[in-house]
Amino acid sequence: MTPKPLLHPLTTQALASFADNPGHALLLVAPTGSGKMLVANQLVADLLQIAPESVASQPYVKHIQKDKERSISIEQIRLLEGFLSRKVPGGARRIVLIEDAHLLGIDAQNALLKTLEEPPMGTIVLLTVAQERALLPTIRSRASAVAIRRPTQADTSSYFAAQGFAAPAVQRAYAMSGGLPGLMHAVLADDSDHPLVQAATTARQLAGASTFDRLAMVDALAKDREHCLEVLGVLQQMARVTLRSGNATPVWQRILTGCHEASSQLLKSGQPKLVLTNLMLSL
Repeated sequence: MTPKPLLHPLTTQALASFADNPGHALLLVAPTGSGKMLVANQLVADLLQIAPESVASQPYVKHIQKDKERSISIEQIRLLEGFLSRKVPGGARRIVLIEDAHLLGIDAQNALLKTLEEPPMGTIVLLTVAQERALLPTIRSRASAVAIRRPTQADTSSYFAAQGFAAPAVQRAYAMSGGLPGLMHAVLADDSDHPLVQAATTARQLAGASTFDRLAMVDALAKDREHCLEVLGVLQQMARVTLRSGNATPVWQRILTGCHEASSQLLKSGQPKLVLTNLMLSL
């Protein structure tokens, strides 16, 4: 059985409101590692009034995700035309789920725009996105948005304790993940091959390294923009958790501010090596 997603009460309320009266498009916005796909899968199940385990086998649910190039191509969006042309029996709903929509290129976003402007009747487009600002204003203006808020630490600890994880392990995973449920689960499951666990490991290394050692890591990080954004995102979450604890040193505020600015520059096609070098020097 697919587990229920761990949600902040305000997120639960917002999603329930959308499910009761859905619009034609919704952005599910949260940092990578928040468990957005688990949330999206549950929302699709609620919209179709089926069990979450049945979503993947539904003929009128189209799941679009990144390809081998770690992006979502215009060809993938163009293929939606055939899916959307199918007649849905009995006036049932049809759902397009675009995972990690921030990986849509400009051409792909423009191709998607027509669907968002004139969606076939009964069609709902759900987009999970780590950085809403990575989408064109024309896309954002044609969809409502729900921010998936980070659950409280108490609720998070209870959730993972109920799954059988020991309290010390949960506490360590919370600090390492910044309290992001999806990343926490991967850390607790000891999934060393999970890209987010790799990002969290790199983030911890950067947080504790000297300026010289941080600069030595720039070349490797700069080769993979998506991984770099994941690392910066985890660092920001770690900084927020540490700052809220009241025991933070000034370096964590610099990490939070610097990583936010670096992420913005990378999303605007800044040169990764230059952006990262400036960040490491500022910390």
